[in-house]
Amino acid sequence: MEAKIISIQIGKAKSYGDKESKNFLDKYWESASFKDIVNDEVWVGKLGIIGDEVADKVHHGGLDKAVFANSYENYPHWREFLKVSDIPFGALAENITISGLHESTVCLGDIHKIGNALLQVSQPRKPCWKISKRWNNKEFTNEIYTSGLTGWYYRVLEEGTIKPNDTVSIMAKNSQEISILEANKAYENPSKYYKTLEKILEITSLALSYESSVIKRLNGNADLGYMKIDTN
Repeated sequence: MEAKIISIQIGKAKSYGDKESKNFLDKYWESASFKDIVNDEVWVGKLGIIGDEVADKVHHGGLDKAVFANSYENYPHWREFLKVSDIPFGALAENITISGLHESTVCLGDIHKIGNALLQVSQPRKPCWKISKRWNNKEFTNEIYTSGLTGWYYRVLEEGTIKPNDTVSIMAKNSQEISILEANKAYENPSKYYKTLEKILEITSLALSYESSVIKRLNGNADLGYMKIDTN
């Protein structure tokens, strides 16, 4: 199956909820996860698609997490889990929704050409609690984490333009060939897959923050608090 972009999304950081509320569903939060579909050509710079924002610049965005991609092949799973008949493109807050690629086939370090931009897979997306807020479902973040269907981040090797229906060409495969799904399963269960985590650390193109988190996971002191749902 030919891999291609089926949708592009950008969003602005906005505030939601009530600062005084103690109910998870109503609590105040800031996010750019509600994204709008863009039907035209967009420019992909070193820090991502022009016009897209992130609310939490500590954990999202930057050179190593410039563009967030998600597989459209995951959408049936999310519809079933959320018990909805349909979900829009950008449902996982991704910038680009791709058909023909999947966490089981995309590998850390792979280089993809989309339009005239050259992108490199730098790490899996680490799902945070905000996606649960986005869908008013306290279990959604954990489901993304445990399923391994997280999507992946790109760094931008060569800036350029992309548009819907652009083909995603695989220009290079990393020699380790560790898929996003394998990496996620290893991160979830380090005692069982510690050799995979050690192999991941041999990939020189990893996002530095992700490399650090893998080392901490191997040492048993990784912080998984970014996924925690605060219901107090």
